[in-house]
Amino acid sequence: MQDALDLISAHPYTTGAILAVVGILAYIKLKFFVKAVAVCLILGAIAYLILFIFNLSSTGMKNTEKLLGHPNQINDKIRR
Repeated sequence: MQDALDLISAHPYTTGAILAVVGILAYIKLKFFVKAVAVCLILGAIAYLILFIFNLSSTGMKNTEKLLGHPNQINDKIRR
């Protein structure tokens, strides 16, 4: 959220133009606009879930490496 606010404050004219286009589109073609927003929300939710699952698995792998040690470190200990 903070990144979005930083982007808006860094580029106010571009943000205003985008909001104007979105407002005009919503006013003229409301049905299309609502469908487009719904599709974007669904795609965003799917992307969020995929990234969330990926982050969970990578966190689990990092914790497992901390607990067991890196495989190369274990092999080095055995060889000594």
